[in-house]
Amino acid sequence: MKKKLTAVVATTLMAATVGLSSVSLAACGGDTGASKEGRLALWVGEQLVDLFTKMAADYEVETGFPVVVNSYTGLTASDKLALDGPFGKGGDVYVQGGGGDLAQSIEKGLFKELSPEEMELETKFISGAQGLMQYKGKLYGVPLGIETNAMFYNKDIISELPDTWEGLVEWAKSYNYFGDGIKSKNEKFGLLIDYSNPYYTWAINEAYGGYIFGKDADGNWNPQDIGIDNDGSIEATKMIKGLIDDKVIPTNMAITLMQSKFTSGKAAVLLDGSWDLGTFRKAGVNVGIAPIPSIKISDTERGTPIAFSGGYGLAINSYTLNPEESIDFLKFATRDKYVLEYYEITGRIPSTTGCAENEQVLKDDCLAGFYKQLEYSYPQPSINEMNAVWDPLTAAASAIFVNNEDVATVLHKVKNDVLENIKLLNT
Repeated sequence: MKKKLTAVVATTLMAATVGLSSVSLAACGGDTGASKEGRLALWVGEQLVDLFTKMAADYEVETGFPVVVNSYTGLTASDKLALDGPFGKGGDVYVQGGGGDLAQSIEKGLFKELSPEEMELETKFISGAQGLMQYKGKLYGVPLGIETNAMFYNKDIISELPDTWEGLVEWAKSYNYFGDGIKSKNEKFGLLIDYSNPYYTWAINEAYGGYIFGKDADGNWNPQDIGIDNDGSIEATKMIKGLIDDKVIPTNMAITLMQSKFTSGKAAVLLDGSWDLGTFRKAGVNVGIAPIPSIKISDTERGTPIAFSGGYGLAINSYTLNPEESIDFLKFATRDKYVLEYYEITGRIPSTTGCAENEQVLKDDCLAGFYKQLEYSYPQPSINEMNAVWDPLTAAASAIFVNNEDVATVLHKVKNDVLENIKLLNT
């Protein structure tokens, strides 16, 4: 996701291995955690060490095949594998993000292609997760948890979100009091949107018919077909600019401050990502989740906002010395009970159909809201050219919403900048 705008937080390796005598952390005892015949090496972020240590122990008990768990810090999984894999120093299985990061990894030959039939892609995983680990129609991993944007609302302030965008805007106008400055004690905000980050706002462009990349006749993403500056994107951007000009949403507020306002009860509705649900719940917010409401785009037509989805899955090092066991572990690790534990740790939406039908999940109103949004979401195009898009779009947000530059002129420039960036990527 483009929360990728923030770096992965890296801290010192800590993990509990009490009672797991046959499972080790490879960093201990001088083991480099490289792939070795007859032993699986898992590479995961620090937050997931405890879960995968437990998972590894369960796998050893069931199969008798030894497993070590490793924690990487400071680099993404694919960056680390790019350095280690070609020299035989990479592990076997990695927690890996989808989207442009996955595309770059595949172009470098880092991850092993998998059989969708063998991995039960269409039966084991929800439709909103099936595309996460695919690139150019081929599968390179299995999904663990999905992320998407949706409307967070404080049920103690607004019991139910209006089902139209116009209704939400009118309600926000009636509720707003921006006060005499950012430190005003009586301030309150009906609606907060981080308009500076196109990852959050792009769903609105989709409602108007905007798109980043189109598709070719075979259904593959076409990086030469760019809809960033089409009529729909221009109208959507003007609508967002109108929210600022009409003081429906405040200016000069970073997403972290918006989240703080929502946590403290000073904001009623926030357009945010599923990854922040746990934070708000821990803070005691009586939070509800709803899909982004439909938008009136003409006198006779309404548009449905289509959000990006993203997330993380498990992928196998192309250089693994244990290909069969690695595939078997991917099947094991995506059992419903482990996917649910992954959700509890990360807040990412469970990827399996079994979890979607789980009693615990069905009782979770927030998860139900995210599942509804996933019906109107799609994974970011998993092509390398997505890496050419974000910087020009982010610069455009500043030019339009802060510097008041002409919308059409700026978006036409963005398209040209993206095309130039694509040429550089492919050189």
